[in-house]
Amino acid sequence: MYGWIGAAGSAAYNAAKGGVINLTRSLGVEYAAENIRVNALCPGFIDTPIIHEEMKQSLSDVTPIGRLGTSEEMAKAALFLASDDSSFMTANTLTVDGGFTAQ
Repeated sequence: MYGWIGAAGSAAYNAAKGGVINLTRSLGVEYAAENIRVNALCPGFIDTPIIHEEMKQSLSDVTPIGRLGTSEEMAKAALFLASDDSSFMTANTLTVDGGFTAQ
């Protein structure tokens, strides 16, 4: 999600994530004629061991849906992108962030 928004002190990280988004768009267009789909999954704050317990509540508080995402939710989004249900999608990003980037 930091490819879509700016965050103080994270310019290099934000630029790298923005680059991944545009790379996805470029490759999606480039390989579409070969029936190769290129999409990106842009997760929000996900409840994984990398998020310290003392941070979980504050991250939940800034997420409109009011909680952290789960690994299972990310896996389901990835399965959607890999499935025939997304067969007309390419050069897109699927943002699964509990509404964070919509603020």
